[in-house]
Amino acid sequence: MSKNTLLISDAMILERTAIHGNTDPKLLYPEIKVAQDMYILPILGTALYDKLISDITTTGTTTGAYKTLLDDYIIDPLIYYVLAELPIGISYQFWNKGVLRKQGDNTELPTMSELVDLSNRYRNRAEWYGERLMLYLKQNASPSLLPEYVAPGSGLDTIVPDENTFTMPIYLGDGYDDVSMDKNNCQKKDSWQ
Repeated sequence: MSKNTLLISDAMILERTAIHGNTDPKLLYPEIKVAQDMYILPILGTALYDKLISDITTTGTTTGAYKTLLDDYIIDPLIYYVLAELPIGISYQFWNKGVLRKQGDNTELPTMSELVDLSNRYRNRAEWYGERLMLYLKQNASPSLLPEYVAPGSGLDTIVPDENTFTMPIYLGDGYDDVSMDKNNCQKKDSWQ
């Protein structure tokens, strides 16, 4: 099985998004791979992810419940995760003279803040679709339908499916009652004298 197999093509991204049609596919491939490894793999778990990659590698497509899963639930979050990763990946490129930011004629470069805002916009969409994917799997996966989700494996490198796809940049605590949340005194309450 090829670990470089992509679940979506660059053509699909160009057709379904606002990315300009003359964008070099070589700039899209690494972002697709990163998005499916970093975001889709943790939702699916190792076994189900490997099953989809294996099917696409060997036959070029998926069938049955796997096709429904891919077409109706995986493609949308994956596309938006790719879009969330693209602003920096496309804006900055490595050249023999170093990392450069290219600019065309009659164009205006966005600020880093604008790139981050754009990335966050697409990440929010991706997380919404990712949550939909996770709920579909929780509701429909069983030992007879999508059994790889129910039994993701047991090796040290096995990724067990996530329970939540949303990210929260604010730490709200672990729910431990015996730990002080006072920023000046972070210790267990029973150790206070």
